[in-house]
Amino acid sequence: MDVTTPPTPPHLSSKTLYRWHRASLEEHLRALKPEWADKPLNITSEVLGGNASFVNYVRHHHLLDPSTGQPVEVVEKSIRKLALIGSQEARFHRTEGMLAGSKHFHYPSCLGVIETPCESLIFTEFVRGKPPRMHKIGKQLALGVAELEVLSHNYLQAQPLGKAPLLWSMDFFRPWFLLRPRFNFARCLPELVKLGLEDQRFADLAERFKAFIPLTQKMAAEARRSPHCISHMDYLQKNLFVDKGQLHLIDWSEVKVGRIGFDGGAYLGSLFRRKDMKVFLTAQTDFIESYRAALSERFDVEQALRNLRYVFLLTALFHCLRPETVAEYKERDRMALLLEKYNYLLGLLDQG
Repeated sequence: MDVTTPPTPPHLSSKTLYRWHRASLEEHLRALKPEWADKPLNITSEVLGGNASFVNYVRHHHLLDPSTGQPVEVVEKSIRKLALIGSQEARFHRTEGMLAGSKHFHYPSCLGVIETPCESLIFTEFVRGKPPRMHKIGKQLALGVAELEVLSHNYLQAQPLGKAPLLWSMDFFRPWFLLRPRFNFARCLPELVKLGLEDQRFADLAERFKAFIPLTQKMAAEARRSPHCISHMDYLQKNLFVDKGQLHLIDWSEVKVGRIGFDGGAYLGSLFRRKDMKVFLTAQTDFIESYRAALSERFDVEQALRNLRYVFLLTALFHCLRPETVAEYKERDRMALLLEKYNYLLGLLDQG
């Protein structure tokens, strides 16, 4: 798959509105849909789960379009600002045309973004569908990820220089992302030392895991020099739905300006965390084979796969080494499986 013609440099969507004060939901919807002005809106709302950082709430609104009488379902997400700085999710939704023409993923349309001094309000289409079995969709997911990477790479390449500071602030390698716990597995090693004192099977493993610190630093330096793209970074079952064979991808709360291969590593890292080794290894083979075949010819496949392994290691190491995971495996009497996962990860050291 390839998209060789970069799109026309996009601009901020005209659906981005700025307000200096709080307003009612009805006022927000009428601002985003001017044809609804002065028409009554009968809205029913329910609260949805929203556990991402800085999320105030997520709400699902039902109403009838006062112009057509057709039902409308909208998701409203409120993200509070820190020092008047909007979230990367709001910035992503404010762009127009980045992923236009996608065939393998369906992305909910964005009704608009309303920015106030204290929060970003994102209004998107509500998506219905069946949550997939994550280890079964590796091949389909690989096609969507490869497509997302080339479309967003072309978009980023077409940006004017004036957008460079915005893209720089969203880059994966900025300190405010890299200092987050999930990308710092080394802080979990002291607890692994304690585990080795309690259970001889885990003795001396902490010392062996230290070898991943210089390895991941080397992989990070190599990844920095590879092609940029938008990375969703949150391939969990709650963010994917299947409807009539179409895969829908939602929730861009973890979106970054990443590198080719990052999303594959995020997907496989989440599978490794949750599945037995046999299931994980089968899904990994399905994904990598399909991704290798689907990746745009303009990208270096081996570099993409190295980037994939880099993000996989960051994700898998943290989630398998953190004390909460160890406690969970102890409680469920599955320490043998945890040791199997540790040995698998240590085996990757030989691959560099």
